[in-house]
Amino acid sequence: MLFYEDLKQKPRTLMAMTSLNPSEFDELLGFFAAAWDEETGRDPAKGGRPPIIASLADRLLFILFYLKTYPLQEVIAYLFGLSQPQANFTIHQLSAVLNKALDACGHKPARLTEEMLSRLERETPQDLGIDGTERRINRPADDLGQRTHYSGKKNATL
Repeated sequence: MLFYEDLKQKPRTLMAMTSLNPSEFDELLGFFAAAWDEETGRDPAKGGRPPIIASLADRLLFILFYLKTYPLQEVIAYLFGLSQPQANFTIHQLSAVLNKALDACGHKPARLTEEMLSRLERETPQDLGIDGTERRINRPADDLGQRTHYSGKKNATL
């Protein structure tokens, strides 16, 4: 099973799983804890069913890992010691909590065009851009040249 306390000692692994280093994770955890209290409104001292994932840090790890890698629910359930239905419920519950936490710390993704454009105006210009689109290439006419440039696709996907 995955636990934040284990990954905290492995910053590279934590970064690969969540895109956050331990200090960034801990900073977000404070906002996440406040959003959890606001969202659930439960007092653990009053009893009730214990949460599926015990610690808040592990809950944050769960949702960040899910959003970064998008594994099958069966896979993430296995990694965190849950059933698939529990994983599904937890994903939906923690997504709402994370959304509130990101909003509280000013890192909620922009959804409106005007808001996105104003954020982009404040960004510093980048020196590097990556074009991830596929482009047609002219293949050589000779048989040997065609074999070296053949991608394995049978038809264009435009």
